[in-house]
Amino acid sequence: MDISDTDNSASGPRTLRRGLHVLRTLQENPGSGLTVTDLARQTGLQRPTIYRLLAALIEGGFAKNISGSKRFIADGSTASPAIEQDARIALAFPVMQQLAALTGDAVFLVVRDGYQSVSLWREIGAYPVQILATFAGKRQPLGVGSGGMALLAKLDDATVESIITHNGNELEQYGGMSIREMRQLVVNTRTRGYSVVGNYAVRGALGVGCALCSGTGQPLLAISVTAITERMPATRQREIAQLIQGGLKTIADKIQPGL
Repeated sequence: MDISDTDNSASGPRTLRRGLHVLRTLQENPGSGLTVTDLARQTGLQRPTIYRLLAALIEGGFAKNISGSKRFIADGSTASPAIEQDARIALAFPVMQQLAALTGDAVFLVVRDGYQSVSLWREIGAYPVQILATFAGKRQPLGVGSGGMALLAKLDDATVESIITHNGNELEQYGGMSIREMRQLVVNTRTRGYSVVGNYAVRGALGVGCALCSGTGQPLLAISVTAITERMPATRQREIAQLIQGGLKTIADKIQPGL
């Protein structure tokens, strides 16, 4: 058998798998798109390989470059459909982009649905190590993540206790969190004015979250920034909380009654 034939037969499927991996990564990050560096970090592929695969995907109509930038998206994948479907994403999207650019870390938009938190959107920063365990559509017990904790702490005491009790049997699945620890996190969040949750949902990660409330004091949404623990000393936690709170004020100024 010709050696070149052997190489081709092996490299074809490998290249296809790599190309599909890149395409899937683009599809999972439809917001502001991904740079070649982002793709290399998330796929584990070398940048020259990414460039070759992107060229093939673009030629085939599966991906495209965002005009005027170094970012790429899956063809037909933009922020617009999700933004049009959910006003909360539309309001938070530019703020999240700015936060991701300023901090270099992953930014998440979270809302409450009964006893759970639901992630609506995420933006990825430029720092080489990103915490991406939460994605659009993911649900978990309210309070487990920093965004959910920011929302939980804004509720009245009776509601907080009802939610914690209801979720009690699930909490241990998240880094061994207990009902007692959840209650303490609520107290800490109220005292501090923003949530700090680390090493529960994701080992080695720490998130800072702030919630936006309606005129009647009901939490509408929360934005959180999550990074590896080493990047989150107390001083940076405060700085990030201030950035998030500034972004939430921008959203509040634009918010429509009944959102």
